[in-house]
Amino acid sequence: MIHARLLIIILLLLTTASAWGQQRPGRTKRAPNPYRRAYQQGRFVAPDSTSPQVPFVHFPYPLARGINRATLGVTFTTSPRDITEQTQIDVPAGDLVILRGLTKNLALTGEMKFQFLQNNAMAGLRRTFPIKGRFYGSAGAGLGGWFGMLRLADFNTSGFGFMGAADVAVGFRSSRDLLVTFRLQKDLGLLNRTAVGQTVSDDGRIVSNGYGATVTLEQAFFGRRHAAIGFRALYTNFNWQFWSLYDTFDRNIFYPEVFMGFFL
Repeated sequence: MIHARLLIIILLLLTTASAWGQQRPGRTKRAPNPYRRAYQQGRFVAPDSTSPQVPFVHFPYPLARGINRATLGVTFTTSPRDITEQTQIDVPAGDLVILRGLTKNLALTGEMKFQFLQNNAMAGLRRTFPIKGRFYGSAGAGLGGWFGMLRLADFNTSGFGFMGAADVAVGFRSSRDLLVTFRLQKDLGLLNRTAVGQTVSDDGRIVSNGYGATVTLEQAFFGRRHAAIGFRALYTNFNWQFWSLYDTFDRNIFYPEVFMGFFL
């Protein structure tokens, strides 16, 4: 009798478990990630202009015609003590970088740094070419301008100017989702004009402002988000963020910059 009751109870439990398992909705299976599978097999998916998995704006790789890439972030520049009276200040600015493919190896570049009261924008062209294996290169040039409005010592101070730049870059495509770019640039001053109250100062000479070197990493940040992180070292006699302090300075000064941008 006892064995019969135990058998009935076990059958009831099995029937209930089977019915509950049939009624419970199954989890939706995630689509396999071809990029992760490629990494696990030791193969790297080259950055291409149609895939959002490996976006880039700094890396010297061809971008297909009509394809756009952009990052929006912030850059921090440390003010030198030479021009800020022994006080170093980290000056943040918004940073928008845009890349648009024109032909197979030619792209339109654009960058805007903004602080609202003073801003800087530049546009140019970049030509890319393969070097060997995972190494790529580029050469580019651009023109831009800056303007600013400040109030210093009870005077309305304003200024604007035009500048040019030329650069060369070498990029390395690692075996994972990481792009490394090293860039050298040459900066030219084309025109600077400042006004303090009624006093106007013009400098229309084409002069060499200085040089710069940049190291940039473009990689996955979180989930499907990607970011560009970099360090820039400028050795120049003019930095647009400190245009109002250059009346008594005419020498090259070192400016370190750190920047980070998220892909849009």
